[in-house]
Amino acid sequence: MDVLSKLQEKNKIHSKHQRNASWSAVWVFLLMSPLLYSYGNEFYFSVIKNIQIEAPHPFIVLFGSLCFGLPLLAIGDCMLFKRVNKLLLLIIAEAWFICFWVVTPLSWLAFLPLIPAFVILQIQLPKIRTHK
Repeated sequence: MDVLSKLQEKNKIHSKHQRNASWSAVWVFLLMSPLLYSYGNEFYFSVIKNIQIEAPHPFIVLFGSLCFGLPLLAIGDCMLFKRVNKLLLLIIAEAWFICFWVVTPLSWLAFLPLIPAFVILQIQLPKIRTHK
């Protein structure tokens, strides 16, 4: 019986790692969504509508999305919210970023969601320290 309980515990740990890996794929996809939106937007206007638009270079979009997304993911990883709440907040923040970084050239306004995320992290920091 002891062997079966150890095997069951290993299976639980393995399934937990599998869930974390699948969530990591979701986080990476959301991190890269501004770049994907930029490609889709450029394709739509240039191929389907035959309109030349001034789109930012993909490297600039990639650089901006990494400078925005990586700190946001690091802050979000430390927050004491449920995973679904983190996902919704990240989707809202990424939509904000796409709107102001890719669509409208207001780069200073695109990074604005980092401020509330940092404030929430600072508020939760004592609980985070005692939790770990």
